[in-house]
Amino acid sequence: MHGDLELTVDYDADVPCVVMIWKGYATSAAFRDGNGRVLAEITERRASKLLGDVTDFVLIGAEDQAWLNEVWIPRAMHAGLRKVALVQPTFYFNRVAIDGVAQKLDRERLQLGFSDNLDAAKDWLKG
Repeated sequence: MHGDLELTVDYDADVPCVVMIWKGYATSAAFRDGNGRVLAEITERRASKLLGDVTDFVLIGAEDQAWLNEVWIPRAMHAGLRKVALVQPTFYFNRVAIDGVAQKLDRERLQLGFSDNLDAAKDWLKG
């Protein structure tokens, strides 16, 4: 994709949920393009659940954190997203970034859960 970024967007009918797996570093443009793919999948599948594996994703910049909160998350919720499970990143600064985004969420309208692995995240989404 762009630079060192790897993004996989898929659908797991067993949960059911859209699955996004981010690895490496993304420029702002690549991050937003990738999230556009995720949103398209949510919309196409009419998915209410999203599983995000950001274990090996390096960083979400400050402007992109604001963009997630102000633009992408409202669009995803409008498309029907109600529950998100994230596999925790190993990179400290990305943990801080994700915590910052999470603090601004309306948890009554969008549930957010954190897990240490994919299986636990899937189980939480199924619950």
